[in-house]
Amino acid sequence: MSEIIDAHTHIFPDELVDRAMGALHDAYQAEPVRRPTVSGLLEEMAESGVSKSVAASVATKPSQVPGINDWLVGLDRERIIPFCALHPHYERLEEEVERVIAAGIRGVKLQPFFQGYDFEDPRAREMFEMISGRLVVLMHGGQEIVDIPRVIPAPEPLARLKRDFPKLGLIVAHLGGYHMWDEVEEHLVGEDVHFDLAYTFNRASDEQIRRIGERHGWERIIFASDFPWQSQREALEGLRRLRLADSTLEGVLAGNLKGLLRLTD
Repeated sequence: MSEIIDAHTHIFPDELVDRAMGALHDAYQAEPVRRPTVSGLLEEMAESGVSKSVAASVATKPSQVPGINDWLVGLDRERIIPFCALHPHYERLEEEVERVIAAGIRGVKLQPFFQGYDFEDPRAREMFEMISGRLVVLMHGGQEIVDIPRVIPAPEPLARLKRDFPKLGLIVAHLGGYHMWDEVEEHLVGEDVHFDLAYTFNRASDEQIRRIGERHGWERIIFASDFPWQSQREALEGLRRLRLADSTLEGVLAGNLKGLLRLTD
């Protein structure tokens, strides 16, 4: 079996998971497929055949940044690849960037709508300059599970962001923009960004997923589930329906992400 890395999962410390899931249920009205703890994710991976998973956390408030990162840095990295949390309004941001990079962190998860900023925020632009070429950004793209009135970030602003910060390693989640795939095809396909497949199968049509992959280049498409909102098994079943060539599939399942993160076996 090919190596499989899930580039987009969410887990929480055991002592915080119930409170976190309650807040997320209120926001999304969605039920998790499994309890999103370290042990729950490892059980999911064992059942689905996933080798490693990226654990991505979002700091919705600046004050949350150091505590989230303390936990992420301490995770066992044999099976889990931690992506740190940053917030542009955290007052010791530069120091925190240096700290997580020194700890071996290779990426960061950002979700501007819930974090309360947009790409024109001066502090956000300072942050992107600070991390360009140093941390790969896993960026939420498009709508949320429950529609929000102002989409941050939409495909066209994401394309401008990459042009403004050409050294920024950028993975746009949800195939470039959840429920905005027509706009992805218009504005983002062909840009120097990667797309992950989190929470995409059985939401977008297989035909559109295949078309975006072919036009954008499968070498810039990365397997992901968005666990606990989609099971890894469902995401893998969707990917296999596309019947990609073996070499292409191997890249999507692991190789493309490993190249971007400069991971070695």
